[in-house]
Amino acid sequence: MLHNSLLTHYAATRPDDPLAVVKIPLVLKGKGRRGTAERILPQLSRRFAMGKLMEYVSLLTITALPKVMARGAIFRRLRATCRRQGIPFQRAKNVMSPETLAFVRGFAPDVIVSLCHQILKEPLISLAPLGIVNVHPGLLPDFRGIQPYFWELSEGSKQAGATLHLIEDGSIDTGGVLARASYPTTPGMSVQLNYYLTIQSASRLLPDCLAALQSGELAPEVQVENEGAYYRWPDSAAFERLRAQGHCLISYRQLLGILAGRYDGHRADTVCMRDRA
Repeated sequence: MLHNSLLTHYAATRPDDPLAVVKIPLVLKGKGRRGTAERILPQLSRRFAMGKLMEYVSLLTITALPKVMARGAIFRRLRATCRRQGIPFQRAKNVMSPETLAFVRGFAPDVIVSLCHQILKEPLISLAPLGIVNVHPGLLPDFRGIQPYFWELSEGSKQAGATLHLIEDGSIDTGGVLARASYPTTPGMSVQLNYYLTIQSASRLLPDCLAALQSGELAPEVQVENEGAYYRWPDSAAFERLRAQGHCLISYRQLLGILAGRYDGHRADTVCMRDRA
């Protein structure tokens, strides 16, 4: 959902900007789906893994429902979205492969936007004059790492949101922050709903941020190395904290609200971009 929302909102907001997309499968580099599952599942608590499985099955089951409700766009395959909008599309297993680098060089982008689980390094970092802007579905520096939208709720944060930051080297979630959009967490909020609201926040933030970056109006905020925390896959204790905070992985009532467009008017309470002035 996040990829489609970012792409469609950006294309509608800045229709004159030429775009291209590289799609990286949601598997670990050099491993297929089975290898990824064998690597990740032992790190998860049994209850969390079962909860995520139920969420996944539920999402697969209801993907036919959005078509009836004219809500199919956010669930559409990214390739189909690109085809509808005439956007060049490349699928790659490794974002740093020679084929991917050749595709990027051929497009000659001014800026690269990343929403990718693989680590980006040189020479990709230097290919775009304005750099690489990473869309982080959580607030930095407090919530670095994996699934920050889960940890914001399990750790009892009063605020959640999205961060746009630069990728400056091969480290994770440490580059200069360009912009943040935040909103208060609410009692009973599911991880799925928090993720969707993060989508809405990032989608609305990205066009203005890139326009300001292009005009030279942004000054990245340097992240202090020891601030915040880096989170990995949730364990049993994290799952219990999520429940103790009054939250859950998925709420079918909230999920139906997402499909019905109930949350599409969501606006972040606080939007901050690092102006050079």
